[in-house]
Amino acid sequence: MIFFTGGTIGMSPSEGVHGVTPGGNFQRLLDQLAPQEYNVSLRPVTWSDQPSPHMRPEDMFRLAREVEAELKNENVDGVVILHGTDVLAETAYMCDLVIDSDKPVILTGSMRYYSESGYDGIRNLINAVRACLLPIPPGTGTCVLMTDRLFTARDAVKVNSLNVDAFESREAGIVGYVAGENVILAGCPLHHKQRRKLRPESIEKNVALITSYTGMDRSLIDYAKHVGNKGLVIEGFGAGNVPPGIVPAIEDCVENGIPVVLATRCIEGGVWPIYGYPGGGADLQDKGVILCGRLGGPKARIRLMCALGLTSDMDQIRDLFEDV
Repeated sequence: MIFFTGGTIGMSPSEGVHGVTPGGNFQRLLDQLAPQEYNVSLRPVTWSDQPSPHMRPEDMFRLAREVEAELKNENVDGVVILHGTDVLAETAYMCDLVIDSDKPVILTGSMRYYSESGYDGIRNLINAVRACLLPIPPGTGTCVLMTDRLFTARDAVKVNSLNVDAFESREAGIVGYVAGENVILAGCPLHHKQRRKLRPESIEKNVALITSYTGMDRSLIDYAKHVGNKGLVIEGFGAGNVPPGIVPAIEDCVENGIPVVLATRCIEGGVWPIYGYPGGGADLQDKGVILCGRLGGPKARIRLMCALGLTSDMDQIRDLFEDV
């Protein structure tokens, strides 16, 4: 099955509009794809046609639930999701947390619009379909295929806003790569404990993500609490360290039963309880802050939304962030 959600892969210039916009090019993509895969029956689903910055967490959750329902059909071997690249990794991670199936789920998109020179959309789509036909090892989970490489949803991150080669893996390596007209599994190590499923009936959408900056005071965190956020993810510096001016606000949140998850602005390395000074990772952990390991801030927010959909108990939420 091919779910089309929108994104640059289906966009084209519109008369009288500055820039490209959703263009309804899904059928054209399918027409180009059909001759490439002779032994595959393709079932298209026009789920939406929107830019990925318009995707809300509740949309991601609904998409994941609908994909999972389709995967229960014995005639469905796998699902490709066409998606805008800006938040593709977040939707992929939502699918990874929610979908309980060993059948392949592959997200892909394009960095160039439909009628642009060097359009990469059809190549990514063809290779995503081919990846769905592979014996991907159980436990791999949802994957992202971009620029001839296959990443786990947990590790995929967009690192370039313009280049075709826009995605990388945080540290774990790639699942596979394209060689000619084949997708080859690379045999990267899989971390089954890191793929614990979170299967809430709904998610808590009121979770804020705040990035630390030098000299920061408590006002943003106080505001996030004031407007009713039920959880908070903070991107700190380095291994997970924040300015001392926000520590009292963090303490207030924890004391009032609002889980605070600590991530890092760094792409690699993750969060570790090393520093014991005020605002250091070890100091914050002692104050009840939850460390999210190697998970980046946007995905830590997705995970916290799912966790809060299951429980409001701080210890249980902390347990759901173990081994990430």
